[in-house]
Amino acid sequence: MPDSKMKDAPPLYGWAIGMGAGAVAFGAAFVAVGIEGNGSVAIGAVVALIVGTIFTIAEKPAPAPRSAPPKAESAPTVPASAPAATAPAATAPAATAPAEAAPEAEGTKPQPLDAPVGEKDDLKQITGVGPVLEDKLNGLGVYHFWQIAGWSDDEIAWVDGFLNFKGRISRDDWIGQAKTLAESSPSKPPA
Repeated sequence: MPDSKMKDAPPLYGWAIGMGAGAVAFGAAFVAVGIEGNGSVAIGAVVALIVGTIFTIAEKPAPAPRSAPPKAESAPTVPASAPAATAPAATAPAATAPAEAAPEAEGTKPQPLDAPVGEKDDLKQITGVGPVLEDKLNGLGVYHFWQIAGWSDDEIAWVDGFLNFKGRISRDDWIGQAKTLAESSPSKPPA
């Protein structure tokens, strides 16, 4: 029997939970609070919509990581009457497949530091940078405002692509903010 699951169907668990919560809210409004008629129905419906929406959003699977589409390779054709010794040649392209699966980031990776020069700057002072993002930048070897202030367009493109920001660095003007913050920072680039 063929698989009867619908592909790309939205999950319904969230709406089932929402309907249950709405029924409980209706009962509580009707019996415990004493709201009769349409008022208790409206309360139940609003609770069902809110809870159903929240659970449905929470159930959505994480998007698949972006990767370059696989390159079409034509495998060497082996005639049916060919000797068995030519069979290993057909597996040779498979050995290069993992190297092709890794997408190459656009731009140039910024020059990382092995460790901060002196005390590292609080990169969270840049709008849009929180603790998690600061840790990711530190993991890339970026510890100081002067490093970010000196990024070229190619380096911005690389970091933007690596962190999957879709232009956020330019929109939030990280470079301008970093230049301003670098002026008052005790950390200065090595001479």
